Amino acid sequence: MKHTIILISTLFLVAITVSSDPIESACKQFNRQISIYRPQGVVVNQRVRRNLVGLEMEVYINQEERSNPMCDLCANATMSGRRRKLLQINNPSVLVLPGDNFQYTVTKRYRNGPPAQLSCKFRVSGDRMISLHPAVRHCPENAPRSNVVREINYAAEKRLLEDTINELLTACEAAGTTKMLILLGNYQDIESEKALKRYVIGRLDSLLPSVEWDGTVENVYRSNERFVFEVKTALMKLKILHLVRGAEAAASIVDYDKQARSTYDRDDYFDEDYDEHESTTGVVEVMF
Repeated sequence: MKHTIILISTLFLVAITVSSDPIESACKQFNRQISIYRPQGVVVNQRVRRNLVGLEMEVYINQEERSNPMCDLCANATMSGRRRKLLQINNPSVLVLPGDNFQYTVTKRYRNGPPAQLSCKFRVSGDRMISLHPAVRHCPENAPRSNVVREINYAAEKRLLEDTINELLTACEAAGTTKMLILLGNYQDIESEKALKRYVIGRLDSLLPSVEWDGTVENVYRSNERFVFEVKTALMKLKILHLVRGAEAAASIVDYDKQARSTYDRDDYFDEDYDEHESTTGVVEVMF
């Protein structure tokens, strides 16, 4: 009797393990089909096989604690002909940061048979993101130096120096530097874009009044209970970071580029609906 109980318990545990492994494996496979871009953007690619005619996807970012979550990305791609080889969902405006909780539900619809649905989640960590602006060296190493004699005009010299630094930030080793900063603390869930920008500028004015924020702040985003905003130039961002160094404002205004990067698990896998080595002729792309 004792041996029978042990055998039944062992079989029960094995059954649980076997039933959960296919879901975990399927999530791991589909994660490879999702590309998260820096500073923003999400692309999902799905190879067309087995009478697949449509792909639907809902993405929820940092909403695991919400009782009524609203999808940050709701999109679908549908076959328009039998010659199509790839379905693609492309949203260039979705903002995902390192440490974000990325939840999604994907539904595959087939010409014959019921749809297949999969729900997965992962924490964005490591170096998952793909940079849209990789650093490329364009400056010649042995460029001749100009020996032009200029009058002592500090205002003109300052403008020239700023222009030169901006060119270096754009064209040389620092081309990967963004114009983005993060504002921490006192988070408020503001829906209106204009109200959100006014609130961020007001907080920045109180933290660092020496900067003319109204003419400096451009785009403002919300992510993971933080505000992410862009300034006009990468040089302006460096100036701001220099001004807050050693001050109390340094705890609230931080560099977006210092955040940890993230990437997918690069383990080999096989997805019967996705094959990297086949031709990608015929792409159905949905832009938002």
